[in-house]
Amino acid sequence: MKKILILLLSISMFTACSDDDDDDASVEGNIVGTWLLVEANNVPGFTIDSCTGQSTITFNADNTASSTFYGEVEDQCVSDTDTGNWSNSSDSQYTIEIPGFGELTGTVVFSSESRFTFSPNDLPTSSLAFERN
Repeated sequence: MKKILILLLSISMFTACSDDDDDDASVEGNIVGTWLLVEANNVPGFTIDSCTGQSTITFNADNTASSTFYGEVEDQCVSDTDTGNWSNSSDSQYTIEIPGFGELTGTVVFSSESRFTFSPNDLPTSSLAFERN
């Protein structure tokens, strides 16, 4: 289950931004910054608690990103960091390449400038929500 969550976090980290060169910078402008994981829906065996609720994703304007995932290991809250790149494949569909997993696509929906939800296409009933930190 931890691998599924890390995969979802990695996917969302790399897919939740746009690299479009048009004048509409609202999505990219909204996403640049640090985001806190606040909700996990239908992710088997995972809930947000005082440890996992510290997990963050930082999106940079140069299409790079980094994440810090917190999880309990032997009753200790430990962190794991990752870095990567993001790109927009079309509208709200974002595609990334994660070493060991290949290319992944998902949908990003902004409910406000300070909140978005990521739903991977391969796991359509699962989603992760993030709020600006």
